[in-house]
Amino acid sequence: MLFFSSNQQIAMPKTSGIPKSILADIKKLKTSLATLEKSHNTLFKDFKSTIKSHSEMLKKQQSTIAQQESTIAQLGKKSVKKEKRKPSEYNLFLKGKMTQGMSMIDAVKAWKERESSTSTSSSMRQTGQDWQSPTQQY
Repeated sequence: MLFFSSNQQIAMPKTSGIPKSILADIKKLKTSLATLEKSHNTLFKDFKSTIKSHSEMLKKQQSTIAQQESTIAQLGKKSVKKEKRKPSEYNLFLKGKMTQGMSMIDAVKAWKERESSTSTSSSMRQTGQDWQSPTQQY
């Protein structure tokens, strides 16, 4: 007798396909993976936009700081062009006399003579009692 008879068939599992339960699990995992990828991409885009807005804000702050520093530096500097002072009457007098050919010493003497003649004739001197006794009028 032969060990295997042709009348008996041994039931072997089918190797033609993957069980449906495993296929369902794979499908479920693929959908959850797709969902995770979408949420990851959304988070990544949000993160990139946040970084971009923060960098723009930082640039604005840096430009504001630079502008403030330049303003402070300008305020610290002295003005380049100063207003010319008007020459005094004395200086004008001396300049006029010196252009006429007078020496500086003679021009100063002439100024002093002019001052002494105008001050005594134009000013009225008060007596000591006049300025000491106040007059009160109500």
